[in-house]
Amino acid sequence: MYDAVIVGAGPAGNTAALELSKLGFSVVVLDYRERIGDKLCTGVIGMECSDRFPVPPELIYRRTNTAAIYSPGGQMYRVERPDTQALVVDRVGYVNSMAAAAARNGAEYRLGWRVGDVFRSPKDISVTAHRSGTNEILRGRILIIASGFGSSLTETACPTNGSGRPRLVGTQVEVVIRNVTETEVYVGDGIAPGSFGWLVPTTGSRGLLGLMSQEKSSGCLERLCDRLVNEGKVVGMESSPRRWGIPIRPLAKTYDERTLILGDAAGFAKPTTGGGIYYAMLSGKIAAETAAEALAFNTFSEDTLGTYEERWKAEFGTELTVGYYARMLFESLTDARLESLMEVFLSEELQKELIRSPIFSFDRHSAIILKTVGHRRMLDLIRSAGPSVLPFLARLAKSSASA
Repeated sequence: MYDAVIVGAGPAGNTAALELSKLGFSVVVLDYRERIGDKLCTGVIGMECSDRFPVPPELIYRRTNTAAIYSPGGQMYRVERPDTQALVVDRVGYVNSMAAAAARNGAEYRLGWRVGDVFRSPKDISVTAHRSGTNEILRGRILIIASGFGSSLTETACPTNGSGRPRLVGTQVEVVIRNVTETEVYVGDGIAPGSFGWLVPTTGSRGLLGLMSQEKSSGCLERLCDRLVNEGKVVGMESSPRRWGIPIRPLAKTYDERTLILGDAAGFAKPTTGGGIYYAMLSGKIAAETAAEALAFNTFSEDTLGTYEERWKAEFGTELTVGYYARMLFESLTDARLESLMEVFLSEELQKELIRSPIFSFDRHSAIILKTVGHRRMLDLIRSAGPSVLPFLARLAKSSASA
């Protein structure tokens, strides 16, 4: 019997394991992977994230305060702020460092184990786990699900969530680069319909080339790679492309009796960029605090654990809501309309007013989104796109009023 059974050794699960083990609770972490942290990700985190969850210096590839953004028509805009905005990190090493800290505090890790069924009783909650023909039942006083987007456990443990969650598909490959020193972002239907592509330098002559789309990339990544090869920025692919699902809305319910759901499994990724590391770790910390209180008082009812959802909504719920409707607005724009908006938004005048303003944050986008859509010049341009954008503007206006 453990105090907490945690499924998933990513940023969310490891953070929860570390916080609970530091408090002296017995914790077991299960993950189907043999290598902790081996998940597709660009490994870009903001400075607020780094401040709250420090990165070991040896795991930082580079610091960045600029980005080059390319419009559908090929116009390049450089976005720059005077101070460091983000770190490009060794994601596998970063996530491993969290697990190592949890293990030093007593957390037990079982890698290569897949979790199947979940059973509740008045005294505990148990999961079945199997590995290489070996089956085992592990019991805990509370179950923490951090098993990633699309995990069937979220529906098994909390049936009200159902299936068919909205998502994007991410595709990424490691490439050899030449003379690329800053993150590059590419938008337009020819790149990634309804989303964007990226080229992120990591270390030496290596970089990550990827894109998000509403469906499987259908050759989009290969076309972007060919374009960058022709431009002399990419020499070639170093690996085969890999794909993963990216949630764009949180679950309807992230708790149940003796159960908490966090990280990508709960849908905690920024809808605007797909980044999920920071909100995953925040949810891991909040889940650990909630679980610790439940364990201390031996009460695991829905009413008790419902405070977890109240806490994460207070911490970053507005970011998820505003980001979602901003994405829906973005997806409704044609390339021609997007070209016009970028010309204004990324002009030197509006960069000074918006992007270089104190409210801009890499980790929290809601303030800059709401200020942008409320800006007279931007609002007039967005409205001119026609009736399709009005529902999203109304939702954003409502979010602004309640912020």
